[in-house]
Amino acid sequence: MSRIYEIPYHPDESHSWPLRVDGVVLSRFDSRFEALRSAVNRASAEGGDVSIGVEGADGIWRPFGSDAKRPARVPPMPGRKLHIVR
Repeated sequence: MSRIYEIPYHPDESHSWPLRVDGVVLSRFDSRFEALRSAVNRASAEGGDVSIGVEGADGIWRPFGSDAKRPARVPPMPGRKLHIVR
């Protein structure tokens, strides 16, 4: 089973960016960049089938490999509710 580190677009209620795996918060960061850097470091240390999911400003989750590049084989992302905005 593949692990996916998740970084949301918006901060949470405590005005920090959580780094999650399977919906469980591993740690919180003062900036989104710090959360992304931690996810890349953790994913590259684990290797294997680890990826990073980053939520865009449009609400769409995009998968990246442990090297923060788009993976050749895109893993399934966690289910999310999407809303159409017109």
